[in-house]
Amino acid sequence: MRETEKIMGISIDRVNMEEAYNRFKMFMGKNKLHTIYTPNTEIIMMAQHDYELKEILNTGDLVIPDGIGLVYASKILGKQLKERVTGVDLMTRILQYCNKEERSIFILGGKPGIAELATKNITKVFPQIEIKGVRDGYFKEEEEQCIIDTINTLEPDVLFVALGVPRQEKWINKHHLKVRVAMGVGGSIDIWAGTVKRAPIFFQRLGLEWLYRLFKEPWRYRRMAVLPKFLINVIINKNRQRD
Repeated sequence: MRETEKIMGISIDRVNMEEAYNRFKMFMGKNKLHTIYTPNTEIIMMAQHDYELKEILNTGDLVIPDGIGLVYASKILGKQLKERVTGVDLMTRILQYCNKEERSIFILGGKPGIAELATKNITKVFPQIEIKGVRDGYFKEEEEQCIIDTINTLEPDVLFVALGVPRQEKWINKHHLKVRVAMGVGGSIDIWAGTVKRAPIFFQRLGLEWLYRLFKEPWRYRRMAVLPKFLINVIINKNRQRD
């Protein structure tokens, strides 16, 4: 039975990495589309003003807490999110599964050349994965139906969509896709392409990847400021509920 916790109106699955991975494997056993979304604090805050995004997240088949801020918020609210489950780590587990089971993937998104570079690196690590296709995220509206037709003709098992939030979530939700799993993966494609490096393991284990990125990219401070704003909103909403 699915267990979720509401964080600022968004239902987040109460899962650890292994449970999220097992849910994915269950999806793969069914011949219909399942969606995986990976909200962090920035996306939750975005959804407070983007009601379409909020509704889409709340209809996802698996919505993982991709951000330590969601775990902090869970503790403040007396809820029980188990741990941070990052999208890039779940994507890696999915690729491991696809390699072992000789499944197929399609990657959509990123700047020109990034998806191709990512798939090249993925196949080096996971040579048994069948790459059904790649396509960058720079396409015009009139090209969209052709992309959908290509994906649905090829019928990959897993579609990774890296169009950025909220575009990727809205794109997945908008179309009838003949895949078993469609997952919004954002910058995970850049990591696999090697154009963006993850924080060292020390920062990952402490849930401080955001701090590492701030050190490396100080111009991102405005985006990083969303974490304290998010936690303040959580506390305010909690106090209002008490009143």
